[in-house]
Amino acid sequence: MSTRWRLKPHDPDRVSALSRGAGLSPLTAQLLINRGIDEPARAKAFLDARVGSLHDPASLPGAADAADRIVRAIRAGKKIVIYGDYDVDGVCGTSILWACLRLAGAGQVDYYIPHRVEEGYGVNREALERLVHEQGAELIVTVDCGISALAEARRARELGVELIVTDHHTIGPDLPEADVIVHPRLPGSQYHCGDLCGAGVAFKLAWQVCKSFGDGKKASPHLRDFLVGAMSLVALATVADVVPLEDENRTLVRHGLAGMGQNPSEGLRALLEVSGCLDKKKLTSGMIGFNLGPRINAAGRLERAMMAVEMLTTNDTARAREIASELDRCNARRQEVEQSMVAEAHEMIKVFGGISDRGAIVVGRSGWHPGVIGIVAGRLMETYHRPAIVVALGDEVGQGSARSIPGFDLYEAIRACSNGLLAFGGHRAAAGLKLPVSHFPTFAEQFESHCRGSLTTEQLQKTLTIDAEVMLGQLTPAVVDEIERLEPHGMGNPRPLLVANGVRVLGDPRVVGPRQNHLQIRFSQGTASAKAIAWNMTEKGKKLAAGTLCSVAFHPSINEWKGRREVQLEVKDFQLDEVSSHVQTQPA
Repeated sequence: MSTRWRLKPHDPDRVSALSRGAGLSPLTAQLLINRGIDEPARAKAFLDARVGSLHDPASLPGAADAADRIVRAIRAGKKIVIYGDYDVDGVCGTSILWACLRLAGAGQVDYYIPHRVEEGYGVNREALERLVHEQGAELIVTVDCGISALAEARRARELGVELIVTDHHTIGPDLPEADVIVHPRLPGSQYHCGDLCGAGVAFKLAWQVCKSFGDGKKASPHLRDFLVGAMSLVALATVADVVPLEDENRTLVRHGLAGMGQNPSEGLRALLEVSGCLDKKKLTSGMIGFNLGPRINAAGRLERAMMAVEMLTTNDTARAREIASELDRCNARRQEVEQSMVAEAHEMIKVFGGISDRGAIVVGRSGWHPGVIGIVAGRLMETYHRPAIVVALGDEVGQGSARSIPGFDLYEAIRACSNGLLAFGGHRAAAGLKLPVSHFPTFAEQFESHCRGSLTTEQLQKTLTIDAEVMLGQLTPAVVDEIERLEPHGMGNPRPLLVANGVRVLGDPRVVGPRQNHLQIRFSQGTASAKAIAWNMTEKGKKLAAGTLCSVAFHPSINEWKGRREVQLEVKDFQLDEVSSHVQTQPA
């Protein structure tokens, strides 16, 4: 599928005003304007991302009431159970809240995470009954789940157990009958950051609990130190859950990454070590997304996520390393399963005639691993640029995972086709569902038809949005260093993407990498030149012979090697000279 390039609008007067007012290069000013920041004071606040800018946890709907109940339960010696989800977000949030309550003096506090395959997502009735009858739970606090658990909340009330729901997922027409709900988007909420992840919500609740054991406004020193360290887990969860890195999410990730690199817990140190990130000079959101997050997720996909919580909360170095090594092995097995399922899905799509006139991809097969379907859905979405649902078909029930293309509300699309589904939940970009196997063909047809009728021509066109056009000579190490102050990057704050037109390939590109799937290239423009790396572009890069004139879209970066620092272009796409005129300017 061809990709359309769209250049963001450039307003010289606005760029000049922000550049002068904030003391920034014009290029950095342009990048900030593209992100909706055009005032010097806001630019400074964005770039500094100070911890003091975090919102008071008492302003998070339900947090103060929930903290009061938790504090009373601790002081009364009640049995508390933290019930989390099995993904990175749920694992990190559970780890934060459990460790917080232990430090606060809770004598009886356990955690529980359901088995992905055997129990499925969210709160389930059987688990509630076991926790109450077998473990004596008197207070259950959910993390990253529960907002759609209507029947389960009623059952908790019947069992006589106190229930606090903390979640961030899309709220349905009805709220669960919990004793307290902590959610940034509760009806009537004025909370400033509605896009907290589940671990972010758990962190805010933990912060409010810590305040209760201080002077009511600030936590005591040892609990304050704990909260500072816990930001590393919030950062890990925020990036892995792909929530917008705006407002306090950006601040939490910025400081969480710094803390993870400078003073990681035993569990994070072990995870960094097996991921090959322990000795990195600077940790980035990309390392979380590609190295750390998948290993934690692998526990929930193929094994039990409970051991990931143990790793993140233990002070035993040997045990942390043992679990991290097991997670690494789980991740390797997950990759093998994923590759097999992706290949089978591609073949199914081919057999059914491809996707040229289809609005969505819905594929299902008996024997597919339910723990890997989300990753496969993401791969299909990226390849075909269509909303994708992958279903693992069991004997009677199928479990599905869905991923959406930019700008299309996946949750609403599933809701519109929800008649016949056993359950569904999620948000705009990702969702999950359960359905009777007998209903799968009908649902697949309904969902594809709905998407075909709802997607706009623009949404169906794969588009690369470019921040600015530059000359290679502009990209000095000092300018790129300044651009890197926009980190951390992710949804809502994408990594800056630039374009250089009329560049020439110097010499033949060199194939590199263990699988010979990357290219090293040198581009020239006038008297300037720059090294470039094109990840996974060996096949497409065959067009880039020595002397080829082209336009190249890239992320600017600094490559450090043996004490030498130089600018490097990370190639995202390129267009040969004869088609470079396809770059379109986005209307202001």
